[in-house]
Amino acid sequence: MAQGSELRLLLERTRAELVRAFVREAFLGEEVPTAVASLIADDTAQAWEALCHIGSGRERARIQTQRSRREVASQVFLPSHARFSQVGECLSGRLRPEAGISLREHGIDGWEISIHRNLIGQPLPASTAEEATAGPAQVGSIEYSIDLPQKADAAAIARCFLAVYGHHYVHPEVLSPQRYWDQVESGELIPVIARDSRGEVVGHVALERRPETQVAERGEAVVLSSCRGHGLLECMTECLSELALKHDLEGIYAEPVTIHTFSQRNDERAGMPVCAVLLGVNPENVGPKDIASVAAGQRQSYLRTFRFLRTPTPRTIVAPAPYREILAKLYAALGVPVSILDLTNAPSESSRTAIRVNGRGYGVISFHQVGHNAGVELAQAMRDIQAFGASSIQLSAHLDDPGLALLTGAARDLGFFFCGLGPGFAGRVDLLQLQYLSEAVDTSKLQLFTDLSRELVAFVEADRATVEGSAVAREAAITRKQR
Repeated sequence: MAQGSELRLLLERTRAELVRAFVREAFLGEEVPTAVASLIADDTAQAWEALCHIGSGRERARIQTQRSRREVASQVFLPSHARFSQVGECLSGRLRPEAGISLREHGIDGWEISIHRNLIGQPLPASTAEEATAGPAQVGSIEYSIDLPQKADAAAIARCFLAVYGHHYVHPEVLSPQRYWDQVESGELIPVIARDSRGEVVGHVALERRPETQVAERGEAVVLSSCRGHGLLECMTECLSELALKHDLEGIYAEPVTIHTFSQRNDERAGMPVCAVLLGVNPENVGPKDIASVAAGQRQSYLRTFRFLRTPTPRTIVAPAPYREILAKLYAALGVPVSILDLTNAPSESSRTAIRVNGRGYGVISFHQVGHNAGVELAQAMRDIQAFGASSIQLSAHLDDPGLALLTGAARDLGFFFCGLGPGFAGRVDLLQLQYLSEAVDTSKLQLFTDLSRELVAFVEADRATVEGSAVAREAAITRKQR
C-alpha cells in the first residue's frame, strides 16, 4: 500500500463531517475516482459515528488513508484497548455490504480499524500502479491536526502568510501578531489552524464577520506549499462551518481567486456555488508568490461563493428585467425559493447612500434606499469615488427595494454591468450588485472550475458588452445632434 495522508482529532460525533471531507479529499488528491472516494469517505464517517458511542470524547484518534493498485483503505487508530474491546460488535451492520472492514489489535495500545474499497475495474493513473505489500501497513510520516489557535500561535500564523504571500497580502493585520489577536478576541475573526506532527502551524482559515449581518466571509486562507495536497483547506473549512453554527451565523461566503482553481475546487466540494464575479478588485501583485499568474498585465479578479448553514427562507425580490433570469438561476443554485415582483413605480423618498474606497483602487457605492433622485446621487457618488483613485467600483442595492429598476437603468447608462448576488449581506436582506471598470480586464484569462462559474462570467461579459455598446451609441447620437 502507498502511504497517504493522516489526520489526528478528538473522537467526537461532531467531527464526522470533517472526517468525511478529509478522507474524500485525500483520495481525490491521489486521483482515485470520485465515486470511490465518496463511498469510502461515507463509510469512514459512518464508522466514526459508531465508534463515538463507545468512546468518552476525550480520546485522540488517528485517521490514515492508503491506496494500492487494487484497493483504497481508510484506517482509524484508537487508543485504549480495553475501552474499545467491543469495537467489532459496535461496527457490525453499520457499513454497506460491499465495503470491507478489518480489525487489528495493537496490544495494550489500542485498535486499528481498516475500511476497504475495491479498485478493480476502476481507471487509475500510472503513478498508482503498484501491488499491495505484504505485512502490516506502515503508518504515514505526514500527520496533521485541525485546531483552534492560541495567542502564542499568532507569530507562526504571520510567518505562514509571509512565506506564501510576502508583504502584499490583502489583509495586512495577519502579519501583525498583536493586531491579529485583537481581532480574534473581539470576535471579528473566528480562526482555525492546521498543525503538522511537530505541532507547527502550516495552515490557517478564518471567518470574518460582517457587522450587523448573519453571514461571514471564509477568508485569510493559507496552506504552506510543502503541505498542500492533503485536503487541509477543506478540513479547516468544515471545522469553520461547525463554529459558524455555534456563533448563530446563517451563511458563509468566500471570494476565491481566478489565477488558479485550487480554492474554487474546495468551495465546490464544500457545497458553496458561485453567486458573483468580482472583476478587477485588486492590483496584479496581490497573490501567492509561488504561483505565476496567467492573467498577467491586468488587475486581479475573484469569484464569490456562498453556502447557507440553515434552510434558507423563501425570497421575494424586485429584479430588474435584464437580470431576472440570471438571478433566478443563482438562487436555484443556492437552494432558495424566489418570487419576482414586477414593480416599476418611481419612489417618492430621497436616496440614502454610502461610499468607501480602499487603498488598492477598489470602491463600493451602497444604496441603503433608492429614491427618486437615484441617478443624480449615483453620478455624484461615482465622481467622488473616482477622485479617490478607484478603478474598479461595485454598486450595491437591496433586492426588495421598489426603486431598483430606476437605479439599475441609471447605472447602466453610466457603464455599470452585472456583478452578482450578495445573500444576506444587508441584515437579512439580499443585495443586487453591479460593477464598473475603468481599466481593461480580459475575462478569457480567468481560471474557472465549474460550469456555473463559466456561465456567470459569460453573462457578465455579455452584459458589459451591451452596456458599453449602448454608451457608444449614445455618444454618437449626442455628437450627431450637436452637429
